[in-house]
Amino acid sequence: MMYLYALLLGIALAAAVRTGLPGLVLLLAVLAFVLRQTLHRRDQDLKPRNSVERWIFGTYANWALYNYEYDPGHSLLEPNYETAPILLGGRRGPYHSGEQRQYFLDMLDSPWGIYSKEDLLETVEYMSVGPGFRKCRTKADQAWELCRCTQLLAIAFRLGWISRREMVQRSCQVGRLIQTTFSGWQEMSESFLERCLQWMEDPSVGADRRRAVHKALWTRPDSPYCLPWDLPLK
Repeated sequence: MMYLYALLLGIALAAAVRTGLPGLVLLLAVLAFVLRQTLHRRDQDLKPRNSVERWIFGTYANWALYNYEYDPGHSLLEPNYETAPILLGGRRGPYHSGEQRQYFLDMLDSPWGIYSKEDLLETVEYMSVGPGFRKCRTKADQAWELCRCTQLLAIAFRLGWISRREMVQRSCQVGRLIQTTFSGWQEMSESFLERCLQWMEDPSVGADRRRAVHKALWTRPDSPYCLPWDLPLK
């Protein structure tokens, strides 16, 4: 595909040199096309490739869609949760965008206090099979701990700290625990939302948006909630 893009750019550049303004218009059009296709391809690489990856996404879908285009400097920004694409880690690509990388690093810094792969994996273990999970007293607390584990693993993947394969393997381990802890998507998602609203100090704008995401996940046709709850996670 890159060879095709190079060929198109070469033709457009030659036309610009020979014909002036008409060729320049063609060159700009080709550049816009190549940029659009490149960005689309980078986002395609972040889309779940199979049902297992979609199921895993479902465990942190509320966080992912909420943060898809979240900008704390623009409080009126309200993305369309019905159409925002499902991407691993929630945010748009590409992998190596400095802006996106800093976004995830800032998120891990506060409130997590995570600064390395080792910190992150220790946190996941603490919240899934360690004291963080064992001290939970309610379904809401359990959902809050477990669903944020797969969220953290997705962030680790986006930062390049772990491979896609390792992200899936570790997320499946957490996912099997989620399957045995909750009866289905409804109990898991409602339990997570309950604890999330407490954390966001409902009522608030953020809490209202979390409710909107929750509602959208039950209506959009590509929702991971359409997958069987007991999907084999291998």
